[in-house]
Amino acid sequence: MDKVKGNLRDLIEFPMETLENEYKGWVDLDDKVTQAKIARHLVALTNHGGGHLVFGFRDDLSPDPNHPPSIAKYNRDTFTGIVKHYLSPDFQCDVHVIPNKNGEKFPVIRVGGHGQVPVITKAGGPQDEKGRPQGIAARTLYIRKPGPESAPISEPKEWGELIRRCTLNDREKLLGDIARLFDTQKEATPAVSQQLENWHHEVEKRFLHLLSQARHLRWPLQFCDNRYQLSYLISFNAEQPPLQSLHQILTELNNEVLNTVKTGWSMFYPLSAPEVRPRDFPEREDGTGQTVLESNIMDARLEPWSGLWTPEFWRVAPDGRASLVRAYREDRPRSTEILGRRAGTWLSRETVIRETAELVTHAKCMAKRFETAAQVSFRCTWMGLENRELAEFDPSVDYFRSHKSQTDKRITEKTCTIVELEARWSTIVSDLSKPVLRLFGSNYCSPEIVEHMKPEFIKL
Repeated sequence: MDKVKGNLRDLIEFPMETLENEYKGWVDLDDKVTQAKIARHLVALTNHGGGHLVFGFRDDLSPDPNHPPSIAKYNRDTFTGIVKHYLSPDFQCDVHVIPNKNGEKFPVIRVGGHGQVPVITKAGGPQDEKGRPQGIAARTLYIRKPGPESAPISEPKEWGELIRRCTLNDREKLLGDIARLFDTQKEATPAVSQQLENWHHEVEKRFLHLLSQARHLRWPLQFCDNRYQLSYLISFNAEQPPLQSLHQILTELNNEVLNTVKTGWSMFYPLSAPEVRPRDFPEREDGTGQTVLESNIMDARLEPWSGLWTPEFWRVAPDGRASLVRAYREDRPRSTEILGRRAGTWLSRETVIRETAELVTHAKCMAKRFETAAQVSFRCTWMGLENRELAEFDPSVDYFRSHKSQTDKRITEKTCTIVELEARWSTIVSDLSKPVLRLFGSNYCSPEIVEHMKPEFIKL
């Protein structure tokens, strides 16, 4: 499978220091004070819900010219050792080395979010001549603060967001336990089903309009005929005000989803590049409806991702609706060149399941933002399937019982309660994926298989 991480490339090509992303210059990783400072950023990021620590940039976010001869020490063992020495409970950091368009390589440390309890320091940094700890203090709870900076909690109001996140994480376990005791399966009401179908259709209509105006898109196949669209809608059991700061919420959601599913090019990810940065639009052509956030990655000249990116379009509404239209990665020029398969001739089973898993996870994380969320409904459309057959990015995988699809289009739908979303995650992913894969003669998509695959979803 292609190992290039599109979201991480965005951090390198368009650096922007935020509460989720901390940039540092090249450092001596053997220095104890430096290790303590790194631990401070790691604990603050995990208590923020996750984020990235990027090395090789100066304070003005330009590349640090003092590039070391080797960056081999920027590896998982180094950062795991720092976490185990300074922090409790400990957690794993993923280390990626990402090249920019000039071939310069930068370490990006992916930090996951904390669980049901926050992470606290258990040791302080080396003491200075006055006996004060340098870099990090023991028995201290660090968070991310505006600046941005990684600093101890110092005011009562700073506990609010951390406590809320701990409560939500604990809520997942509680809802899962409840669902295992009761049969909570639901069907969407006709009104909700129609609302989701309308949303799905309107986003598709907007996509086709913008696609007809795209002048720079170069793709091996007709995008309009070879694509998939994944949508969800959250419904409520009481009146619910729309979300504010949707762009920031999507950034937070991306960090949360990465704790469960990584695809290299995350769904509904707000890219930083000016030409593809999401923008606000009225929901309907006549200017009515809600203000939705829209991202159009079809007509931009994304030089840093040349040959790597996949054209897509998405819209997210502040009332809990989201829809993504994307071309198949299997048709990407880089995929066909490396694997020797023609565009439009194959489909990856692993990708279908992983992409569906990402959609379900995103909806689950989004639902947490609404106090009165009751159900989530999904609608997935897969097009351009006729005459494709199952194959994998890993050439060693052979689907010897699969056959070419004789059907070009498949729509799958599913509605579940918030409780089900927590406890029957694998079943929901299976129910949405299986009808597509059966067109190729594959029944290899049970909830048990999805659960077995789940550890692989966080690997790239």
